Amino acid sequence: MLLSFSVDKEAIRIYKTNSAQSTMKILGTSTLHDWEMKADDLQGTVDAEIASESINIKELKLTVQVEALKSGKGPMDANAYKALKKDKYPKIFYELISVSEQKKVTNGHFKMQSRGKLTVAGKERIVNVPIDVKQKDQGLEISGVTSFNMSSFDVEAPSFMMGAVTTGDKITIQFTINYN
Repeated sequence: MLLSFSVDKEAIRIYKTNSAQSTMKILGTSTLHDWEMKADDLQGTVDAEIASESINIKELKLTVQVEALKSGKGPMDANAYKALKKDKYPKIFYELISVSEQKKVTNGHFKMQSRGKLTVAGKERIVNVPIDVKQKDQGLEISGVTSFNMSSFDVEAPSFMMGAVTTGDKITIQFTINYN
């Protein structure tokens, strides 16, 4: 007896970050003005199964070198690296734990709630981040926005000009990461 069937799924694939087509911004405030840093080098993988009606993310890992965060202002960068304890913890890590509440927006575009481990300055915390996941020709695009307090990672808000200017504790991270 011969059985045959077709499934509207790709095999589970591992995609790698495409840094050139990805962006990550960290936004914050200070007593002087709002500030922004951009990550120019994102490294990671996502292990996903893609079908027309769903995207099943099995595993996702992302690493950002602390020194890849740039504001365009050398003294500000140096203060941020010091606050993030770059010499002892040169990388920021994110590892997905689970995805829930998958809601189809259109074919190949889904909104989801992600839960993962974020490690900053050696401190690991669980974070929940709403994400948009879009199927692209050669992979996936994952985007989202989340906010948290630096103090939750035992990061002291940087200050400069001998403490005359201090940054706020709350930061916002905006990201669009392409995986091919």
